[in-house]
Amino acid sequence: MTELTRNIHDSIFGSMSTEELLAKAFEKKVNYFGDNITYSPKVFIPLTTMCRDNCGYCTFVKSPKQGGTYLNQADVISIARAGDNAGCYEALFTLGDKPELKWNFALNQLNELGHSSTHDYLINSMKVVNERFNIFPHANPGLMSRKEIKDLKKYSPSGGIMIESFSKNIHEKGKAHYKTKTKHIDLRLKTLNYAFEEKYPVTTGLLLGVTTTKEEMVNDIANLITYMNENLAIQEVILQNFRAKKNTLMKNESEITNDLFLRIIATTRIYAPAHISLQVPPNLSPDIMIFLKSGINDLGGISPLTIDWVNPDHLWPNINKLKLDVSSTGQVLKKRLPVYPEFIKKEWLNSKIYEKVNNIIDTDGYPKEQDE
Repeated sequence: MTELTRNIHDSIFGSMSTEELLAKAFEKKVNYFGDNITYSPKVFIPLTTMCRDNCGYCTFVKSPKQGGTYLNQADVISIARAGDNAGCYEALFTLGDKPELKWNFALNQLNELGHSSTHDYLINSMKVVNERFNIFPHANPGLMSRKEIKDLKKYSPSGGIMIESFSKNIHEKGKAHYKTKTKHIDLRLKTLNYAFEEKYPVTTGLLLGVTTTKEEMVNDIANLITYMNENLAIQEVILQNFRAKKNTLMKNESEITNDLFLRIIATTRIYAPAHISLQVPPNLSPDIMIFLKSGINDLGGISPLTIDWVNPDHLWPNINKLKLDVSSTGQVLKKRLPVYPEFIKKEWLNSKIYEKVNNIIDTDGYPKEQDE
């Protein structure tokens, strides 16, 4: 056990009270991010619901027999336009990982759309959205090659790929990633390493609750923190709590408790690099209030128009109520772009994206205030 692993174990499972731990984490958050709690106004664009994988907790993915399909270009543009008109800054492209490698149906659909691969269709869609609207594309396409990241960087300021867990046990029969092709940790880290090489800001994170032992949980946090110090392309880390969903392999699995979740969040903030944005999804907990002073500085994407396609049973919070909740903690709810101020630099952004970003932001790197 490394010193970091031991410290994290003692922080999460030790004798320090949760209240004291949260206060320590919140102080570190305030020292870097001040009183801001940010969120990204966004729309989901589910480019395809087909995927090579079938994870034990996922309801997003559909096979062709289950209705899996691609959005056509008109629908992509329609959603992006609606988001742009509503004042959103992020067009989140959600999609499965290269389903044409598994399904002939997917390849045939792509050909009908005039494309040879999901990546080609994604890049074309992002290009159209970026050029027509003020909104910024941000994609989570799964594993990416260095060349694919180069393509993404032309039309978006940032992208994402979740680590979910460093544990190899979750690939065993009956576990979350059994028989998945793209969820192996070495492949995920390879993609993140390419992002660093290409200077492409990325979001990553853990799915807390898909592992089964205390040791795996501690190792996940320790490995993530170690990796954050190595890969400077990581702008944001999501600590996402697993939620059991009907009609999935893991429908009866237990979910992480609030106290443990709070201690994990606080511990991650305490040991992570100060600039890392720490996010929890605001629609996956019954009461987001309890997390507002845990060390987080961000609530991720919240859509005024589209459902959470990945967690469709969980509704977005009301923004006006959220503003009041955040205000009651002495903080301010603030809109942001998909790229964080720390990364709005020429070395991290394509020149045209850099210009587009700078036309929208204020001197602090956040969107200029608009009349609502």
